[in-house]
Amino acid sequence: MVTLMTLSIVSIGVVLERLSFFKKIRRATTALRDAMQGAFEKEEYGEVLVHCRQSESPLAAMILAEAASGLEAESADAGRVMNLAMRGEMARMKQYMPILATIASIAPFVGLFGTCKGIISAFSDIATHGMGGPSVIAAGISEALVATATGLLVAIPALMFYNYFTKMIANLGLELESHAFQVYRDLRSKLPGLSESD
Repeated sequence: MVTLMTLSIVSIGVVLERLSFFKKIRRATTALRDAMQGAFEKEEYGEVLVHCRQSESPLAAMILAEAASGLEAESADAGRVMNLAMRGEMARMKQYMPILATIASIAPFVGLFGTCKGIISAFSDIATHGMGGPSVIAAGISEALVATATGLLVAIPALMFYNYFTKMIANLGLELESHAFQVYRDLRSKLPGLSESD
C-alpha cells in the first residue's frame, strides 16, 4: 500500500506539472501568434524573429531553426531542419510521459502482489491458529483485495491522462508544424536576404 500511495503521489505530480506546462505553452504560442500577426500587419517583418527569440513557444524554436538554416521553405533540406526542430520540441512536450505510462502499467501488478501476499498471510494465520469461522476468512480476503482495488484506482487515472496528453501532443505538433512552415514561407518572401541576415 505504501508503494501504491507513492505511485499515486508521483502520478498526480506529473499530471499537475504537465497540465501547467501545456497551459504555459498554449499561452506563449497564442501570444507569439498575435505578436507575429501584428508585425506582419505593420510590415515590420524583422520583428517576427525578434518575437520568436523572446518566446518560450515551440513554434518560436521551429521558426528560428528554419531561419537559421537559410534554406528555401519548400526544399527537402528545410523539411529535414523543420523535422529535427519538431522532434526536439516533441521530446520536450513528452517529458515525464514515460513515468505516467510506467505507473499505469505496474500499479495493478503491485496491487495484485499485495493481494496475493495478504491472502497468503490470511491462510497462514488460519493454518497456525485454526479455522476461526467464515467471517475470519472473509475479513482477511477482503482486506487483501483492497490492494488490488487501490492498484486499479492508481492505474486508471494515470492511463487516462497518458492517453489525453499523447493525443494533445500529437495534435499540437501538427498544428505547430503547419503554422511554422506557413510563417517562415511568408517571412522568406518578405525578407529575401533572410539567410544572409541570420
